[in-house]
Amino acid sequence: MTDVRVQLKLRGINQVMTSPGAVAAVVAAANSIQRAAGPEFEVNVVPHRYTARAFVRAKSAKGRRQEARDKVLTKAVGHAGR
Repeated sequence: MTDVRVQLKLRGINQVMTSPGAVAAVVAAANSIQRAAGPEFEVNVVPHRYTARAFVRAKSAKGRRQEARDKVLTKAVGHAGR
């Protein structure tokens, strides 16, 4: 068996991580989590130079209370984020 050497190029990795497909996958996961958490939560897509990023946060005081008391967003990450 021959030894194989692989050298990763950071520029190529960054292109993959910011590609339309990667962004779509991240946004789809965030949307799934938001739907599971409920209407008091929103998805924020944050463009970044090196990676696709999106996050879900409470959009109102009611959502923050739901998370503080019942951990609805935390549970949504556990169920819908898989």
